[in-house]
Amino acid sequence: MQLEDRMNRIAACLFQLKARLEQRRYLFREPGEVLPGPIPDLDGALDRIRQEVGPVPLALELFYRKIGSVNFLGHCPDWKGCDYPDALLVYPVTAAQDELDDYLSDRIGYTESFGGFRVPIAPDYYHKENVSGGMWYGISVPDANEDPALLEEWHETTFVNYLEISIQWAGFPGLERCRGKHTWPVKELTLGLDLVT
Repeated sequence: MQLEDRMNRIAACLFQLKARLEQRRYLFREPGEVLPGPIPDLDGALDRIRQEVGPVPLALELFYRKIGSVNFLGHCPDWKGCDYPDALLVYPVTAAQDELDDYLSDRIGYTESFGGFRVPIAPDYYHKENVSGGMWYGISVPDANEDPALLEEWHETTFVNYLEISIQWAGFPGLERCRGKHTWPVKELTLGLDLVT
């Protein structure tokens, strides 16, 4: 399946999941940030990244264009058994712009720390629950791969695969580590989602 088709399906599934979570009384921490859509000057933001550090991987650009950002952080008081569900969160491109400013202010120090520029994707699963944790999930740019590796995330997979794994777990891939120990209605939330990989 083409990468753009996969991203279209991911977008459709995310909107379905949002609606299903709301029906189940899931309380989003930031309701206005759940699926706000692309930022107004997306082309300008992407052009600046390309000019300063190189090509943006296709999968990341498609995500920014079709989805923009996603934030499933929140809770449902009825669901128990997983302290770190790793709610799906992907920052908008504005986070990449902010990180680019940090990189440009100290290229040498930044490169010594990270090996090169990284686009921030999300906090790690500890930080998502307001617990001190590790390095944030990120993507190296430039990256010649259309679907780049998602760095620091425990599945050790690509960005698009991570999004699909997240959808398979109803937007909470950390539930995979709590199999059989939680009461989250994953099967009901994901029933019939049109995600073909």
